[in-house]
Amino acid sequence: MGTDAAWHDPIVEQLSRFFQKEPDARAFVLTGSLADGEIQPDRWSDIDAGIVLADGVLDRYTCSTGWLQFLGQTAGLERHEHPQGRTLRVCLEGLRRLDLTFVSEPALGEPSSWDRNPFYPSFVVLWSELPGLEMQLASLPQPAEYREPRREEIEELVDAFWLKAAVATTRVVRDDLLIGSHLALDLARDCLLLQMMRRDRQEGTAIHRTGGWGNELAARVSWDGRGNSAEAILDLVRTSCEVFDELAPELLQGYNRRGPLLYPGIESARAICAARVETG
Repeated sequence: MGTDAAWHDPIVEQLSRFFQKEPDARAFVLTGSLADGEIQPDRWSDIDAGIVLADGVLDRYTCSTGWLQFLGQTAGLERHEHPQGRTLRVCLEGLRRLDLTFVSEPALGEPSSWDRNPFYPSFVVLWSELPGLEMQLASLPQPAEYREPRREEIEELVDAFWLKAAVATTRVVRDDLLIGSHLALDLARDCLLLQMMRRDRQEGTAIHRTGGWGNELAARVSWDGRGNSAEAILDLVRTSCEVFDELAPELLQGYNRRGPLLYPGIESARAICAARVETG
């Protein structure tokens, strides 16, 4: 493999050796950037791997993660279940990240039921007990890199955003800055989600190894550092509403801007909070 990050090779080797000794492991397949000869991984690259297991043993490696201890301390962990198997997303000490997808041997024979192909677009079989595995993996369907969001999905996001903006404003007026902050940050997150959807549409893929596109919007909806004051929260609510109204028409045909419906209430809330500060 030979990356410029020294940590990948020994971890891959340890994982491969570990599963090769496991009686119910059938194959260990390196995927992702480390298996793609056209990509030069760096220290921030994660390790993607697919592990083929005998039927009925997925729980052993996904429900309990004590077996990971030989790699070092685990800092973070996510579990995902999908038709082709289960995935563990792991962060070890030192920001070393692993995406391990466990596929049962019978599932390899039912690729039509998969919602994604964990061996796409590149893979390297490090070892296998399954004859013809490389040809089998190469023949798996190639998933579309981009799916246009359904109108219903965007409409649901839109309706939820504007209700959330109203509730956030109400919580701030009632001096509940804890929930107000939480909801305001969620509004900013929704704006970032719309920007991500715009990027996917423009670039025709949901896979982005490097960034840059759309970063200017992130600055617009970032917390300004003044703390969780009522004014700061309402500023973020108002800015998020403005940004959302700018982005939504590009993703939802016929969208009508809704900010003007809430702005008077937001400004009234701002005046009430300012008066509260003045009176102590």
